[in-house]
Formats: sequence, C-alpha cells, structure tokens
Amino acid sequence: MRISMISTLPPIKGLTPYTLTLVKALAERVEIDFFGFKALYPEFLYPGGTRTQDPEPVIPNVRIRNLLTWYNPFSWLWAGVSIRTDIVHAQWWSWFLAPVYLVVLAVARLRRKRVILTVHNVNPHERAWWKRVLNSSVLRLASEYIVHNEGNRELFLKETGTKKAVHVIPHPIIGIDGSTVPRDELRSRYGYTQAHRVVLYFGNIRDYKGLDVLIEAFAALDNPESRLIIAGRPWKNFDHYAHLIDKMGVGLTVKLFLEFISNSQVAELFKLADVVVFPYKEFDASSGAGSLALQFEKATVVTDVGGLPELVSDPKLVVRPSDVRSLVGGITYALNNQNRLEGEMVQLKEKFSPERIARMHLELYSTMP
Repeated sequence: MRISMISTLPPIKGLTPYTLTLVKALAERVEIDFFGFKALYPEFLYPGGTRTQDPEPVIPNVRIRNLLTWYNPFSWLWAGVSIRTDIVHAQWWSWFLAPVYLVVLAVARLRRKRVILTVHNVNPHERAWWKRVLNSSVLRLASEYIVHNEGNRELFLKETGTKKAVHVIPHPIIGIDGSTVPRDELRSRYGYTQAHRVVLYFGNIRDYKGLDVLIEAFAALDNPESRLIIAGRPWKNFDHYAHLIDKMGVGLTVKLFLEFISNSQVAELFKLADVVVFPYKEFDASSGAGSLALQFEKATVVTDVGGLPELVSDPKLVVRPSDVRSLVGGITYALNNQNRLEGEMVQLKEKFSPERIARMHLELYSTMP
C-alpha cells in the first residue's frame, strides 16, 4: 500500500513529534509520499520558534518532499498536482494554514483522491468566529475524518453536523529517550531532597492551559515539602504569572524553565517529578505533552476537557477546569497514591502505543474505496 501524507517533520515544528512517531510506525507496513513545509508560519505568530534543532529524518519507505511555504500559493498548487497516490492523509491543526490546505486538498479532490483529515483540534485553541470559519472551510474537503477520542467525536459531530465517517484513533505516545541519570542524583542536581514532592507543569504556556489556576492550587497545598516546576515557553509575556507567584508567596518553591528545553532535559524533568499536572481551562483535542506523562509512567492530574481524561486510570485524577479547590484535591490524591498510580500508568500505555495506532490507521486505509 502507498499513501500521501501532509504535515510537518523535522526540522520544522508544527506537528513534528506526533507526525514523526506516526510515520515511523506506519512506514514498517506502507510506503509514504510525505508533503511537508519549508516555511510554516511567520515568526511573529509562533513565539516558540518554527524550527527544531533536529535534521530532516531518513525513514525507510518514506519519500519526504518539503515543498510547502505559507507565503507561496504556487507551492500549494504544486503539492496538489504532485500527489500520485489514491489516498491523501492530511494532519490538520492550525487555522493559519487554511489557505494552504484549501488549495492542496481542493486540487486533490478535483483529481478524485480520497482525503482523510486527522482533526487535532476540533475548535481553534484561541477562539474567534473567523478562525472557526477558516477551520470549517478545510473540514469540508475531507472524505473521512479521524479524531483522537470519543469526546472529540461527539463534539465534532455536534459542531459540523457531518454525515461522513468520523473515526476515533488515539494520539500515540510520543517517545523520547529516557534519562540514564539516577533519580537521586537528578534530585540533588536540581536542588531537591528526597523528601520534596515535585509537581511538574510541562508544555507551552498559553492562556487556555490554566497555569494561573495551578499556581493558586499549588499555593493551597497542605504540604510544606511540595515544589513546583514550570517548564515551557510563554506565548505571551510571563509577567502575569510571575506576579501571581509572588502574590501567592510561593516564589522560593517554584523553579522556572522558560526557554527551549532539549529532549534530554525533558526526560530529566519527568523522571524527577512525582506528579504531572495538565490544568487546562478548555481544550478540544488530545495532548502531546500528556503522552509524555504516559511514556514516563507518571501519576497525572488532568482537567475534564478534551481528551485529557483518557490519559489517567483513576477518575479522582480528573478535576473540574478552572476550579482551584478541585485541583488541590486531585494533586493531593495523586501525591498520596503515587506508587499505585504509576503502576496503573504502565498498564494504560498499551492503548496508546505507536504500533497499535499504526494498525488502526492501516485498517482504515484498507477500507477506503
């Protein structure tokens, strides 16, 4: 079997971690013509930068053609007419790329290609009516859809009213190499004792991700040994959060890592943490950062939005969004039951293994006319 895929791979960011994981797993059983980007966004739209430090990968059975640029419509047309396979699988995540996808997919449909669209965000993260219009214009070009969980499927059907097939295929675990440094040594290196209980927030810092709620909840924890790590690039000025940390009087117990974090340091932060928290206020997708908590088998607290509840095994770890008291209860429960919860995460990992996710995609491809 041979398919075409549209997304991003290193050195471009976007959906690179997800796509690289999926493509590697799929390429063991299918040939892929990959259409990627040379330029993804204007830099002012993406405070975290648009390029990784990783080179373009070499993957057996994958032909990578980075043709697309956000500013050149001729590259969009060229990609559309260059597709040679009957099945086109496009990863869709950003309203800004709507013109690119509209042209590429419209040309593909005119050439009678079957288009599968994996919808990573049912609604744009920062919502506005014109973003929703751009989003829905791309959605109309698909033959069938993939979303990552049942909640997303229900929301997608409600939002679009589509009669086309909507398939649920989970977000795979995005694997990075673990740290070989002993945990005790890591604790000492980062300034923690073995008595400290370390809570980790990881991921880009954006309004909808609820870091302000977590800071207030952390300040309310009834545990003098609790410590908080905030690791991720702010999309806006961090002053609001810095002021809140000072206001809540927890400055001496919070460590900040607000610049680029290498994979090796990511692995260290997850290894030394006791609990990982995703306190999102609203969310209509699945979390790549959340998949890292699964990979590292960490007790995890999430809010009841999007696909986050599927990342945990115990309903007491799912708390109400924007509710400080509820979040305090979830973190306290996780800290008190850490060993059991980590064991349950080991069992939960299989559901999100890249190999299983690849098999589900291949089954879908094989059913398309």
